[in-house]
Amino acid sequence: LGPLDPALVRDLAAAAAGSPHSQWCITITDSQGVAVAHGCAKPARGKRNRPASRDGPIPWAFTATGDPGPPGGYGTWTLTLPGGREFTVQLEPIPVTDCDHRHESRGYQPSDTLRHLVQVRDGTCTFPPCSRHARESDFEHAVPYDKGGRTCACNGGARSRRCHRVKQSKGWTVTQPQPGWHQWTTPAGRTYTQGPMQYPALYRPHSSL
Repeated sequence: LGPLDPALVRDLAAAAAGSPHSQWCITITDSQGVAVAHGCAKPARGKRNRPASRDGPIPWAFTATGDPGPPGGYGTWTLTLPGGREFTVQLEPIPVTDCDHRHESRGYQPSDTLRHLVQVRDGTCTFPPCSRHARESDFEHAVPYDKGGRTCACNGGARSRRCHRVKQSKGWTVTQPQPGWHQWTTPAGRTYTQGPMQYPALYRPHSSL
């Protein structure tokens, strides 16, 4: 549909916040827009809607709770929506350069969490010319599972069904020198590398003082 202006985006987000059926996830990026942490919100236990203050509706808020959460993560946070509903978000690291195999599956199929984190990291199909969204793509092993490849973020990537078949064709190979980097080698021996998704990031110029 094209770019949306900030006011319209805020209106759409506020409308979504008013629906009890909306699902909320938080993605944290580094300064380059690469996703480094992600978490999906769950209703906060024992919390009720906060009453409106005299100053008007409760604004959006995302605050640390002080709970460190699972080891190696980015802690537990509270997401407050307009209207006062509160959710708990545990921020998990997204494997981009290193992988601790925390969500590795012992079988061929990835867990829902592993599939979701890879989709957030890759954004689209990892074949450089393809732009199909990762949600509409397969979770595909770089090193095939039946050849000892792990079902893990360091060996898995989003591949559209068509590109999945290209990768399985004679002469094609895909390696992941780092978890979020997919290196394709063609039958002619040429290599192309697709890095992780770069989301729009807030640019803050360095101070000259």
